[in-house]
Amino acid sequence: MDKQTDTLNIIKERVRGHQLFQKISSLPGKLFSTGLNPLYYLGSIAALFFIVACISGVYIFIFYDISPRHAWNSVEAMSANIFNGWMRSIHRYSSDLLVVFILLHLLHTLITAKFKRLVSWISGIISFLIVILIGVTGYMLVWDQKAKLTGYLTARLFSGLPIFDPSIAGAFLLNDLNTVGGFFKVALFGHIALSLVTAIIIWIHVLRISKPRIFPPKRLIIYAVIALGIVSLLFPVKSDPPAQASNLPTQTTFDWYYYFGYYLMKLFSVKQNWIILIGSGLTLCVIPYIIKRKNRPPVHIDLDKCDACNLCSYDCPYEAIDMLIKDGERKAILSPDKCVGCGICIGSCAEHAISHPQFPLLALYPKEKADVTLFSCSYFPEPELPGELNIARYKVPCIGSVMPKDVQRILENNSHKVALLSCEDCYYRLGKTWAINRFMRKRAPSFSKKYDASKLKLFTLTQYSKEKLLAFSREQVRDDKKPGRLAIADHERPRPILSTLILTLLFALMVPLSSAVVRFFDPAEKTLIVNFKYISTPQEYEQGSSGAKHMQALSPVAKKRSPVMLRIFSSQDRSLLYEHEYTPRGVRQDIALFIYTQLSIKEDQVDIELTETAFPEKQFRLNKVGLKKGDGTFIVFKDGRLTVAE
Repeated sequence: MDKQTDTLNIIKERVRGHQLFQKISSLPGKLFSTGLNPLYYLGSIAALFFIVACISGVYIFIFYDISPRHAWNSVEAMSANIFNGWMRSIHRYSSDLLVVFILLHLLHTLITAKFKRLVSWISGIISFLIVILIGVTGYMLVWDQKAKLTGYLTARLFSGLPIFDPSIAGAFLLNDLNTVGGFFKVALFGHIALSLVTAIIIWIHVLRISKPRIFPPKRLIIYAVIALGIVSLLFPVKSDPPAQASNLPTQTTFDWYYYFGYYLMKLFSVKQNWIILIGSGLTLCVIPYIIKRKNRPPVHIDLDKCDACNLCSYDCPYEAIDMLIKDGERKAILSPDKCVGCGICIGSCAEHAISHPQFPLLALYPKEKADVTLFSCSYFPEPELPGELNIARYKVPCIGSVMPKDVQRILENNSHKVALLSCEDCYYRLGKTWAINRFMRKRAPSFSKKYDASKLKLFTLTQYSKEKLLAFSREQVRDDKKPGRLAIADHERPRPILSTLILTLLFALMVPLSSAVVRFFDPAEKTLIVNFKYISTPQEYEQGSSGAKHMQALSPVAKKRSPVMLRIFSSQDRSLLYEHEYTPRGVRQDIALFIYTQLSIKEDQVDIELTETAFPEKQFRLNKVGLKKGDGTFIVFKDGRLTVAE
């Protein structure tokens, strides 16, 4: 009993989340109409912007020079051409909007608890992470100051892994193309390859969903594309200064849509960033286990009544019913693990072969005839009812589970009129659509033409009130014999021009976040960066004593190398400003070590001292190193001595 109570409470929480989202979405529905409301197509709009980004990306790639020495110039030449620059802006803003709508889609899924299908949930998270990687690699291809900052921050992050060379961070700052040129090519390959991977992930994401809405309606596509084109024309994208302009990327913009994780590098250490990165990723992946989401029990199919009409299989939004051979006959066979208990198949079955354990069969022959019979979706809030009416009310799992034949019998024997209370956007995606099409006589099993459909009315969640129900009950019934039409109380009037302008305004509001200024290097500070690879003197040796003689080393092999101490002093008073001991890499500490440190120093001159801990006599000094503001001072180890990089 407690388990059943817990399940019902979880379902109630999910229902409240869906109702909240419907109420929030009602306002844009008044402008766009319910059928074109962007909030009901968040995932589809994300897919649309992904396609737009791919198409525009292929076009601008034609004019791109893949050499890091000439990449920035080719991008600037592209931007100088009106059309090519417009396409570049479309590519940029469509990518930003892709991230926005993925996050909104994720938020909607969390609010409404639509994350039972683990494959869809996990693939959605993976696609989001891949999209971020695509964007980051795309920014690197411009090879401006932002690209340099991206490479530097990425190298610093990966320096937390033992196998990664932390000195690459300094190589990015020094614009050492011999070192970072390979990473540039990896970024180019990744930008293209990961786009193809994303297409595969999207396919996996919708694999187990019947009739998925991959793209929004055509008119909404037109509104969104026109709005994107206007924003791209009004706010053309501009590059930062070229990567070669200065060592420290002080003049950089910051795209919050793709770089939100990089901002943490400004606040926390590398190890803390790894903890945040791994922790947040794992948390997202295990949300279906943390926030329990239980569906209603599956429906029951009476195979003796099934006439193999195939309508239930075709109407199921989750492909939970297959037409298979059982005992020599073709029957509708349910897959309980796929069934979410929506009951849409109940409305498909004219033979009443399908039932739901939590929703009893309809009592079609009451003693007293009702003024209005009310079918209320289980996701519809408890409705207020006018006291002056005699109302027969039935709660159904989804409005799509209402069988037209049952409504016909109700109009014959039970009630003068029938009202359907539905979500604006069906929780199970297709319930409202199938119900309207059945009662509009556009889909089997359809409402018979013998009955007047004007006696029916569908109220969506935000359109219902007891006053409107009372007014519907008092409406005069047509006296001619022509079949009437189902009335729908919903936002049905689209406003194309206003909708496009609203989308344009919303997209334009996002532009400042794609070119914000966040400083990782202060041009007013004196920055000292020590960055090089160093092979210290061996402390211990080993001589191979096994194996064939010709396979043994001619000279002893270093078993352990000496740690190295780096000290930085003020040239003025010899006060110690920095001290750190670096240990050789490897399990036995026998591999070369990488020395990297970044300091903000107030002094005008410093002395730098590098000493091998085990061999104090082996020391390197560099005195009176002048520090400058803005561009930084880089210390490297070259030709056996410390020197200032030029």
